Amino acid sequence: MRGEIRALRQGRLWLALAAAVLIMGGVLATYTYVTPLLTDRAGIPAGAVPLVMVAFGAGALGGTAIGGRFGDRRPMTTTIPAAAATALVLLALIPLSTTPAAAIALIFLMALTGFTINPVVTALAVHFADDAPTLTSALTTSAYNTGIAVGSALAGQALASSLGLSGPALVGAVFAGLTLLPLIALALALRRGATRIIAHGTPEGQVPASRDIASASSTRL
Repeated sequence: MRGEIRALRQGRLWLALAAAVLIMGGVLATYTYVTPLLTDRAGIPAGAVPLVMVAFGAGALGGTAIGGRFGDRRPMTTTIPAAAATALVLLALIPLSTTPAAAIALIFLMALTGFTINPVVTALAVHFADDAPTLTSALTTSAYNTGIAVGSALAGQALASSLGLSGPALVGAVFAGLTLLPLIALALALRRGATRIIAHGTPEGQVPASRDIASASSTRL
C-alpha cells in the first residue's frame, strides 16, 4: 500500500485525473438535463427521446473506439482537439437546439468528441503510476464520477436560473473548455521530458530502459 501511495506523487497523474473530472463533468452536465432541452426547446416528442439517447450511445461508442485507436500512439493530439471540439459542440447546442435535426446531431457529436478522451486519460493515468495500478484505476473511476456529480449539480442550478434550458449546455461548455488546461499542461510536461532525454544523449525515437524516462519519451504528442 505504501508503494502505491508513493506512486501517486506523479504530477502528470493528477493532470490526467483532472482532465477526467472536467470532461465528464462537461458532457454529463448537459446529458443529465437533455430531456427538457429536447422536448421543450427542440420540440421533440417525449416518446422519441429514447431514440436520441440511442444516438448519444452510438456517439459514445464511436468516441471510445476512436480514442482507443489513436490515443495509444498520439494521446495529446487525440485528446486536445477532442476537448476543444466538445466545448464548441456544447456552445453550438445553445443557439442551434431549437430544431430537432440540429439538436440530435449535436447530441451525437457531444458524445463522440467527449468520450474520445476517456480511454486515453485512463490509460495515461495508469501508465504514469504503473506501480499503483489498483489505486490508480479506482481513482480514475472516482474522477469520472466526481465530474458527473459536480457538473450535474452546477447544471441543475443553471437550469433553475435565468439561463433556463440553455444553462446545462453552457456549464458543459465551460467544463469542456477547462479540460484543455490539464491536457495542455500534460502535453508540455511530456515534451519537456522528451527534450531532457535527447539532451542526455538518448537517440531520438529510441525508448530508454528506465520506466520513468520511457513514460516521458515513448508517449508521442
